[in-house]
Parts: sequence; C-alpha cells; structure tokens
Amino acid sequence: MSKKTRLIIVLVCVACFLVFAPVLVAYSMGYRFDFEKMKIVATGGIYVRSFPTAEQIYIDNNAPEKPGMFGNSIFAQSLLPKDHTVLIKKNGYYDYYKTLPVQENLASKLENVLLFKKDIPFTNLLEKIYIFSIAPNNQNIITATVGTKGTTFNYFSLNNAGQKKTFLIAQAGEVSDIKWADNSNSALIEIKTSINTFYFLFDTTLANPSATRLSYLDKNSTHISFNPQNNLALFFIKNNTLYSAKGNSALPEINNIIAYKISGANIVWLSTKGALYSSDFSGKLLEELTVKSITVDRAQNYQINIVSEKTFVQSENATLVLNSDKKILESFEAPITNYKVISAPNNKNLIYWNSEKIYLYVVADKRFEQIFSGNAITNCQWFNNDYIVFNSGDKVIISEIDYRGNINAVTLPSTATSMFFNTQDNKLYILNQETLSVSEKLVP
Repeated sequence: MSKKTRLIIVLVCVACFLVFAPVLVAYSMGYRFDFEKMKIVATGGIYVRSFPTAEQIYIDNNAPEKPGMFGNSIFAQSLLPKDHTVLIKKNGYYDYYKTLPVQENLASKLENVLLFKKDIPFTNLLEKIYIFSIAPNNQNIITATVGTKGTTFNYFSLNNAGQKKTFLIAQAGEVSDIKWADNSNSALIEIKTSINTFYFLFDTTLANPSATRLSYLDKNSTHISFNPQNNLALFFIKNNTLYSAKGNSALPEINNIIAYKISGANIVWLSTKGALYSSDFSGKLLEELTVKSITVDRAQNYQINIVSEKTFVQSENATLVLNSDKKILESFEAPITNYKVISAPNNKNLIYWNSEKIYLYVVADKRFEQIFSGNAITNCQWFNNDYIVFNSGDKVIISEIDYRGNINAVTLPSTATSMFFNTQDNKLYILNQETLSVSEKLVP
C-alpha cells in the first residue's frame, strides 16, 4: 500500500471520527433527532410504579417491560419530548391506561398507581341494616335496623362483630344521621319525622348501652357539633345563639351568630352582621378576624370550613376565603356551588364535590381540575393521597386524581346505597339491599 493511500485512509478515518464522535456523544447524553419537528432534541423518561406489582407495562405499544423480581417499577428512557402512552396490565385486575407528557431532560412519574381486582371478594357482616356509621377511630361501628317498636342499634368493634352492644330507640321516624365525637366514645343519633327532629346521645363506654333523648335539640337546632374537650358535651345554634350543652342543660355562649367552626381550642364564628371572630369555648372573644363585614342573607345557610389552614365562609351560592394579612373575606371562585370540601391526608390537595361534579383543588398551584361528572354523587372521601372513592347513584367508583391526560376510574361490580372506606384496615364497607358487607384489603 502506497504512502498516499495510507494517508487517504487516515484522513477518511479522522473525518469519520469528527463527524460521528459528536453524534455518538450526543446520543449517549440522551439527544435524538425528532423527525416530526426536524430538529435535535433532548429526551426524557417515564418512571412507573404500581401496587400490586404489574405483570406487563407497555410504553407506546412497544415490547412490554416487566418489573424486576425485587421491585415493582420500571424506568423507560430516551423518549422524545411529546405525549406517550402507558398501559399497565395484571391478570385478574383492571388495566391502567394513561397518556402522559414527557419533557426534555425530565422524567415523568407514575409512582403511585393502584391496580384493582375485577372481582373483589366481599363478606357479609349483618342483614336488615338500614344505616351504618363507622367511628373516627375506624375501629367501631353503629348499625341501625328499623322494627315495629322503633329502631334497634348495634354497636361493636369491626375486629369482633360477634360481641355487640344493642339498644332500642322507641321513636318513630327515619335515622337521618349519626354524628361521632372526635374520640369515638359517644355518638349523636338524629331521627327525623315529618313534623320534628329528635336527637339521642349514645355513650359507648356504658356497660348497659342506652341512648338519652336530648330535649333541648329539635328541628330548629343547627350546626350541632361535639365539644372536643368533652365527648358528652355539645355546641349548637338556635335562634342565632350559640349554646353549650351537657347533660340536660344548655347555656348560651355567643349571641348574634349564624355559623361557627371549632378550630383547636377556639371557636371561629360569623356574626349576623357579617363579621368573623374567634372566641374560646366559654364564649370569651379572643380576636376580631375581619375588619370589614360582609353582607349576610338571613334566608341562606352559612357554613364555615377550615381546611389546610384556610378559613372558608360558604353560603348556598358564594364562597369567601379569609385573607389573614388584610383581615378581610375575599371571593373564592369555586367552579361549583353547594359543595362539600375534604382535605387529602397530606393536606396537599382538596376535593370539592356536590351531587353532580367532583373537582380537585391543587393547593400549591391554586388551580381546579375536574375529576368526575355524574349523577347523585354521595359519600365522597379520600382513598389515600392519590385516589378518591365515592357513590354515584348505586355505583361505587374509585378514581385517581392525576389529571394529566385521561383520569383512570374503576366502577366496582358491587352496587351500594352507601359505602365507607376504612383507612385503617384498607377495606371497603358497603350497604346494599339492607346487607352490610366488607371487602378484602384493597391496598397492599
């Protein structure tokens, strides 16, 4: 081989190196040529983790990936910055499918995906149940059965349904509500007739269970709540006066009041003149929370909610939020009216819901995202920080709150007039055709 030929070969190799070396370096650093945009872009990735562990995970219908033996996640890399599809499959479980955006040099995460069985086993607990209510400690339950002599109530531990405390309330009417004290040691039972409303206090600590009629409460009593310092004492409003009650006596505490909320050891309340105040449990004024009053419509029902350290004043067609710095109530533009609001266990998100729609409010971003739209929505509660569960008619629906792309929701085959998800044992309790049933553990 001549010297000239060798020189040509060396020059060609150098040229190839100069051309391909940057390409290889760029490729190794995650850069790709996007033929749709006709330019070089940095790639991203998708991290997927599911509970229980998935059997197959598809990214953009490519060959399925399977989580490792000692893990329940995968990480797909070198993805162009655009929307990608993720399909998670496990035999006997509902598929999870989502369109997920990927950005340059970033990894999009699906790290708390729950997979639900297509056929969840349920065990019957009790028959002929009209209503049930689980205590705040998620350990005890009250059930009600309507009979010819009145309503029979059973109180028992969820861990030992065989040992019940039974008592009878010989009052005609419909059991419309069961309200618990925070410590779960007592409950207030509300029975309504076409004429009046009756209230009975049940002390769970008594050896011989019974319910005591509270004569000072009637259909004109509103905003009834337990005193957190005494599980046998109550607060309520009647004729624009806040009363503190214990035993058979009720004493006035605050006058000219239309709504209140207990916050720690204080009472936050709205006056009939539209000012917001804070008092202690004896009614002593502690602080004037607003320096400017709002216009109050006496014909409307007002509620005060304190969620994630935010104080809301809600009427039937408007919501206000307290600006603590300016000490004024400002308009809060919720997308729905007549809603209830519940905070996630980690207080990072709120759920606003009424009988037709459910919205997620992201506290950090101050934005609303619609999660569900349907009919007769009831019993909405958090499943965990990433999922909610609720009734829509007689259907039980579990939905994620991840609004990126589509929202995954599972409608359980079992129907229910009411339900409750117990976050302590991770089981779902449903009432269907007067039969109370409990599921197996739904969260690993």
